[in-house]
Amino acid sequence: MVDLIPIRKEFKYEELRREDGPNGRRYVYGEQRLPSVTHILSSTGDKQALKDWENRVGTEEADRIKTEASLVGTHMHSVIERMVAMRDLPRPTNWAMTKGYEMGYRLINTFFKNIDAIHGSEVPLYYPDKYAGTADMVAVYRGQLAIIDFKQSNKVKRRGWIDSYFQQLAAYALAHDMVHGTRIDYGVVLMACRDDANTMLEFTTTGRDFAQHQEKWLRRVSAYYDATPQVAPQQAAAPQQAAAAALREALPPVPGE
Repeated sequence: MVDLIPIRKEFKYEELRREDGPNGRRYVYGEQRLPSVTHILSSTGDKQALKDWENRVGTEEADRIKTEASLVGTHMHSVIERMVAMRDLPRPTNWAMTKGYEMGYRLINTFFKNIDAIHGSEVPLYYPDKYAGTADMVAVYRGQLAIIDFKQSNKVKRRGWIDSYFQQLAAYALAHDMVHGTRIDYGVVLMACRDDANTMLEFTTTGRDFAQHQEKWLRRVSAYYDATPQVAPQQAAAPQQAAAAALREALPPVPGE
């Protein structure tokens, strides 16, 4: 199915070098070492629920579960990335690879029929002087240019539980808009459930809802730079706030307001 989807080279995506250290992931662009989107989300998020879970299951079991989930997720993304690039997959040699491959193929078989064109897979994106990251995919999904994120989950998730996923999409959209002159107003989360092969989830955000997630992301960028003396928080957030405000101005009013 993937080879039936047009690959467009409309945007020139620059490679960014990644550095992982004790203070989180950084992306190197020129002389800039930009914090990753996921690092900012982690640094500014509420970790109490995670701590409660770790206390409940124990540190050793929590580490095992997180490591396993990370490996499965890596192999799941590898399926999609290699299929788009028309590259062969290595033969699976362990359970994590087998499960990751199976979930990746499920995502392709379930959702790729909705993709009209692919602009990039594993796309490096940066907002100058502020942050950077790697979007799973930039594509035309159901007729709209979108940032797409592929997720795995041990259980079925509800929309109200995944605000941080939407903020991640909003961050990539703002970066894409700034560097590539787009106006992306569509974010898509496509999720495979590990323990239920029949459950595949699609969550989308657009319009006012997407603008609200952009605002939440901007507040987290400000909070991050509040704790980082090298950049004043107002300086860090102001351009993005202007971008979000411009987007809100273009949106139709919400019925009933």
